[in-house]
Amino acid sequence: MSPRPTVLDLNTEGKLLHPSNRTPLTAEEIPPEVERHLRLDPKTTDIFLYVHGWRTKPDGAAEAAQRLFTLTEDLLEQQPHHYPRLRPFHPRYICVRWPSHSAPTPSGYRTIRDRAASMSDPGHAPRVLAAILGYYNKHRHTPEPGPDTLRTAKGQYLHAIGHSFGGRFLTHAIAQASNKLSQGPHTLGWAWRNNAYPWTLDSLTVFQMALPHDAFAQQPYSRLLADNVLNAPIAMTFSPYDRALGLWHRRTEDQKDGIGYNGATTPIEHLHTLPLHTVADPYEFPASRLINIDASSRYRSSPLKIEGAHSDYFHRESAHLLLSLANQAR
Repeated sequence: MSPRPTVLDLNTEGKLLHPSNRTPLTAEEIPPEVERHLRLDPKTTDIFLYVHGWRTKPDGAAEAAQRLFTLTEDLLEQQPHHYPRLRPFHPRYICVRWPSHSAPTPSGYRTIRDRAASMSDPGHAPRVLAAILGYYNKHRHTPEPGPDTLRTAKGQYLHAIGHSFGGRFLTHAIAQASNKLSQGPHTLGWAWRNNAYPWTLDSLTVFQMALPHDAFAQQPYSRLLADNVLNAPIAMTFSPYDRALGLWHRRTEDQKDGIGYNGATTPIEHLHTLPLHTVADPYEFPASRLINIDASSRYRSSPLKIEGAHSDYFHRESAHLLLSLANQAR
């Protein structure tokens, strides 16, 4: 049975919409609405939050999330021995939708680039996403420190996944949440856990990130290189077959390639590059905050598509990356 994600919708200002009448919720209305939609089953072990990218219609966003998570569950069922710490595995899936559709032209790209920026600053998108993450801070059981063998700790693990501009939303939200949260327990997993934070985001994966290649050298993105709620590296795929983040990104971002085209380039001391592995090849993740994942061998798409390989990440290899990061988070 294919997993069906819970869907939350944002408007062009980044405000959370009421699911029936599509009106923006006030600050007072957000907590009960989030509670109603995101109620957590105590049996859940892993929470996956997906934010889509450019030129994605509402129905397409939910379908994309379901497609990616179906690949993930199918792969785990086929080769559970590759992810020994994911036992048990009872996931919960969430899809955050936002108005990202435009014409497949450079001007359309600029429209969505500017919208993504305005939804985050001065818009409400980071606050809404931080509220979602904060809801799970309140309701989930933070994984407790496990044995020295790093077998699965007790509690729910939280994984964020973005595509394209969805990565911008997530990084803004994580930075904002990090500024607000200050005390509590930690998890056993990655090397970046910090006792100052009451919960952690246990993996962050961005497929074809729509940010300039040097974005992590400046705020707000450099905030994620310091102590924060992200208890994991930032794994970012790239492929030179992604024309949206190559040619078009250069035209709209001061001649800078997007991270999803050729990877992040700075700060060099935080960077490491790995190839996108085949599903039979286990990952060994380095102790780097920023991990470029070279997906050029798999993310190619059709040369006839105007955006190239920008959305060509629905592969078993992508699911293998997600599962490997979730496994490592234990």
